[in-house]
Amino acid sequence: MTEQLHKLVEQTIAQGVGARVFPLRWSDRRIWIKQAVPPKAKGWHRLQRLAATLTGVALLRPTVSPGGEKGLFNEAKALCRFKRAGILVPDLVAETDHWIATGDNGAILQTVIEDTVKAGDENRVAQLVGMAGLALASLHKAGFAHGAPLLRNMTIRDDEMIGFIDFEEDPQDLMPLPDAQARDVLLFLFSIQRGFKRRPDLLRSGWATYLDAAGSDAPQLPPLTHIVGIIRPIYILLSPFRRWLGTDAINAMLAYRTLRRSLRRDTPPIAARATD
Repeated sequence: MTEQLHKLVEQTIAQGVGARVFPLRWSDRRIWIKQAVPPKAKGWHRLQRLAATLTGVALLRPTVSPGGEKGLFNEAKALCRFKRAGILVPDLVAETDHWIATGDNGAILQTVIEDTVKAGDENRVAQLVGMAGLALASLHKAGFAHGAPLLRNMTIRDDEMIGFIDFEEDPQDLMPLPDAQARDVLLFLFSIQRGFKRRPDLLRSGWATYLDAAGSDAPQLPPLTHIVGIIRPIYILLSPFRRWLGTDAINAMLAYRTLRRSLRRDTPPIAARATD
């Protein structure tokens, strides 16, 4: 059966699929094929590495997929590790030097939320964002970091289970686990802000749900608080120039502001943060 799958995948790739990741029908189920790509390291990553060295902030270290065979091997290994821990990730169907095949993990959460926003179901929108925050907190409490827990890398099944995909980056190899988890939180909040720019309530709700589930004594909160303090002078410096900044910079500033307000010592109780 594996040999037949290999032939099918190779034939499909040879015909030209036009995408790095594409679906196939195999053995009465939908599977996903992910092809190897060259390393993604760029000049910006060297600057990021320098910044991490100068500031001593581990979570600033760049986590870049090595690409090629090693990148696929790392992702396959991560899928097996998460699966053994009971985290909802795709099952590994087949692995080669040039591609891996995985099972289907459900609908992309960001797309589902976007469709729900368009439908005007506000209660369901808030519920979905809260479920995402809860799922990430559960992953962290299990002793893992994702590396890129963006809404587009989270899934939802028909049974309402939230899962995760795309494990090309492995921050746990480059920094302590609490720093890797703090980095996860930053990326998660940024993805909410970027995807739903005019909905600060969703950003606050996602963060409050995560924090409530993770607990006020979660080990990732100190490095998160530390990086928020380091960013503050940059935030103050850029604030007068907001109208000239790019979209990503503005989104990062708005996500930062939500974090800073909730991490201050005089912040109100968690339950109040989602509604203020």
